[in-house]
Amino acid sequence: MRDIIFPSIDDYLNGLIGFDIYATQISSGNFLCRQRRLQLPKLVLGDRFISTALQYQATLQQDCFYIVIPKNNVGMYMNGKKTHFNQPLLFTEDQEMLIRTPSNSINFHILIPTIELREYFDDGMIEQLKKITFLQNTGKNIFIRSISNQKYLCSLIEGLLNQKEELSEQELVDAQENIIRSLAELLLITPELKKLKHIKKPTRLAIVNRALNYIHKNNSLDITIPEVAKVSFCCARSLEYAFKSILSMTPKQYLIKRRLQLIHSILKNQTDMPISEIVEKFGIVNQGRFAQDYFKFYNEYPHETRGKISRLNS
Repeated sequence: MRDIIFPSIDDYLNGLIGFDIYATQISSGNFLCRQRRLQLPKLVLGDRFISTALQYQATLQQDCFYIVIPKNNVGMYMNGKKTHFNQPLLFTEDQEMLIRTPSNSINFHILIPTIELREYFDDGMIEQLKKITFLQNTGKNIFIRSISNQKYLCSLIEGLLNQKEELSEQELVDAQENIIRSLAELLLITPELKKLKHIKKPTRLAIVNRALNYIHKNNSLDITIPEVAKVSFCCARSLEYAFKSILSMTPKQYLIKRRLQLIHSILKNQTDMPISEIVEKFGIVNQGRFAQDYFKFYNEYPHETRGKISRLNS
């Protein structure tokens, strides 16, 4: 088992396995992630604490199910809508999802290849599971007896993480099979949802996904709102409505938070570049105003971020 601390968003994202993923910090404070991760023969599981609120855009690259089970999160949002209290979230291959997590979030996570679930589900049920992932934010009851099954599954995961060093190899294998069996019981779909043939992706969600794909893959530092609207196949007003609906912020606010995050990352990783040069690189004219905005977001000034890194390296 690996106990890992990620002191930055970049480090955290680099540590995620099998995802094409971006994340933007949307609440103030310095980022910190503590994670326990256990690799078993048939699956990977663990738990994770993250200090600041994040907005994720994620696509799972493998033929797997990635399950996130919040432990304390009343403010999880998926595709712009609030999920039920501690509702499990499913990701499947090539499924693009927008997730917003609150500050100080704690969750369990499981990464399991689809083939390992075929002992419990036939091909038709596997395809249904992949389809209903788009209903996780609609208020519908997706799973049968989800609360009791979820509590039992979480207790198995937490017990295994706490006792892993004391267990024999056979006991680990037995615990793994119990977890897979409990997970399969949790993922049983309610009868009314089995009849669904097609689920349409909301237009505003598609607009935001196009915009975020462009923003995060484009290295230009002077991206404009009309430019983002054009690549999102909509007008600037529709772009703003879509961002407010899905992300609860305007495109301009998102770009500002992303710029702060990029500058924060450069301050921590490129210690030989003067702060004034970094700020000018991002087209910032009023450096005093920027320093105040930076302080409001990270609870420290740019020179304090640079100073902490310099002390660690000395």
